[in-house]
Amino acid sequence: MNISKGVSVVICCHNSAAFLPQTLKYICRQKTSDGLNWEIVIIDNNSSDNTSGISEKILKENKCPVPYGIYKQPELGLSFARKTGLDNSKYEYILFCDDDNWLNENYISEGYSIMESDDKIGALGGESEAVTDAVFPEWFEEHKRNYSVGKQSDHQGDISDSSGVLWGAGMYVRKSALTDLYENGFNSLLTDRKGKQLSSGGDIEKCFALRLAGWKIWYDERLKLKHFITGDRLKWSYLRKLSRGFGAQKVDFDPYLYALEKNSVHNPGHRWEKQAVKLIKKLRGYGLRKLLTLNNSSEGDKEILRIEKTIGRLKELLKIRGEYDKRILKIKEAEWRKVFS
Repeated sequence: MNISKGVSVVICCHNSAAFLPQTLKYICRQKTSDGLNWEIVIIDNNSSDNTSGISEKILKENKCPVPYGIYKQPELGLSFARKTGLDNSKYEYILFCDDDNWLNENYISEGYSIMESDDKIGALGGESEAVTDAVFPEWFEEHKRNYSVGKQSDHQGDISDSSGVLWGAGMYVRKSALTDLYENGFNSLLTDRKGKQLSSGGDIEKCFALRLAGWKIWYDERLKLKHFITGDRLKWSYLRKLSRGFGAQKVDFDPYLYALEKNSVHNPGHRWEKQAVKLIKKLRGYGLRKLLTLNNSSEGDKEILRIEKTIGRLKELLKIRGEYDKRILKIKEAEWRKVFS
C-alpha cells in the first residue's frame, strides 16, 4: 500500500456548529515545518445545524494554511463517520480530533515525529486538560478520566501490554494499519456515539484490534490538548448515564480481551449465562437498601457509578445474549489477525 507521508486531521461532527469555531482556530494555528504535509478532513455526520457551512466559513476566516475537505456521512454513528474520514484522507497518519478538542500548537508536528520514530506504532495518544464555561463540580477531579481528561498512562512509550488502549480524543492511528484491518474483514462491533446517545468505545475497540494484528499502542505526554466540556455534561446525572454506557460497551470488549489472552482456552458454551450470574451476584452485594435508594443517592458517591456500570453491562449482556458467544468466536478466528492465533 502506497500512502503519502503526512497528517490528516479528521474531525467527525454531529450538530457541531457551536463547537467548531474554537476547535478549527486551534488547528489553523498549528506550527509545522515546511516539509510536513497535512490536511483537514471534516465529516458532517447527519447534522441539522449547518455544520458544513460553519466549517467552511471558519476555515476561510482563519486563512486555513492547508487543503481541506468537507464530506457528509448520512448514517449516524461515530464509527461510521470515522470510517468515512479514513476513506477520504490521503496521508499515513490520521489524527482523530473531536469537535471540542483544542490542540496544542505543536500537536501535529510532535505527533508526526513520534509516529515516524517507530514503524510499528499503530495508535498514539497524549494528555488532555479539561476546560469549561461552567464550574467544575467537587467530584470532577476524581472522575475526570471518564471525560477523557488527564494522563492515559503512568509511563510513556509502548503501553500495549499495560493499559493497552487510548481514548479517541486526539488519537493518531496509522492509516495503512487500519485500512489493512478493514480490507481483511474487520468490522466494528460498536457503532460508537450516535447523536445524543451516550454509547461509546469505538476508539478502544480499534486499539484492541490493532494489538491483535501486531501493532503497538503508544502514549506520549508531549501531545497535549484542551478538552472543552459544557456545563450540562458536568452534572452528576450525566456522569451516571455515561457510566451505564461504559458498562454496556464492556460486553463488546470481551471478545477482544479473550483473544488477547494468549494462553487461555476459551470454551464459548454458556459463557453469557455465567457472566450474567456473576453480575447479578455483584449487584446483590451492594445491598438491597443501596439499590432501592439509587435515584436518591448522594452526588459524588463513586459506588453509585460502579452500580451503574454493572447494570449497564448486565442489560447489554442480556440484550445480545444470543450473539455473545458467536462474537467471541468471530474475533478469535478473524482473518485480519496477524500475530495471535
